[in-house]
Amino acid sequence: MKAIRFPLMSQQEFASVVIDSELLTLKEVGSMMKHYNGVQTCSLPFVQAPRKKGSNLHRCLRFRVFNPPDDHWAYDTFPDCINICVNKPIMLHGVKHFGSEGDSYTVSTKVKDTRNGSSLVKQSGSYASEKDKTCSYYGFSVLFDRPVRLAENKEYKLESFIKGPKSWYGTEGQTSVECQGVVFTFRFSKGVWSNSSETVGQFPVLFWSV
Repeated sequence: MKAIRFPLMSQQEFASVVIDSELLTLKEVGSMMKHYNGVQTCSLPFVQAPRKKGSNLHRCLRFRVFNPPDDHWAYDTFPDCINICVNKPIMLHGVKHFGSEGDSYTVSTKVKDTRNGSSLVKQSGSYASEKDKTCSYYGFSVLFDRPVRLAENKEYKLESFIKGPKSWYGTEGQTSVECQGVVFTFRFSKGVWSNSSETVGQFPVLFWSV
């Protein structure tokens, strides 16, 4: 039962089909309802990763211009942050970061609930930078071990601590992007010192599914 990907179902599908089937205990149903409403405090007992990872995901791009490494963009003790909001529920599978040709980076990426600062997912590791297949910049993808569900019209913060050489960076960022019928809104993360903002910096791509 725990191998069934209940978290990848829509809330409507779960409520209309799974609950009536009485396959799950009351506690498991309660955990799933907390998951759908973004108030889950512990990990779910069900598989959350899709069967295929990477190639079948949608890509939300927010920058119009990509810039090569220079003295302007270097990493220090401050994280890169950006707040995001979607108008429909989605599953966020990861993000892409900028890099530079032939270099590697150590990264710790989190998705946080802006209401209470709690961390919904965290992914850390070392990543080698490669040339993007569709654009001219160099970068690397940070895909979560489990996707995190983003509720509609609720704000979340992407936070990445990056260590490594100077990298490419984006400019002319869009504060609102429509992708496959979903509107992504980007806002500067207030209250923190961030190298990134709505219009410049990191997080060129968000990987997501419905």
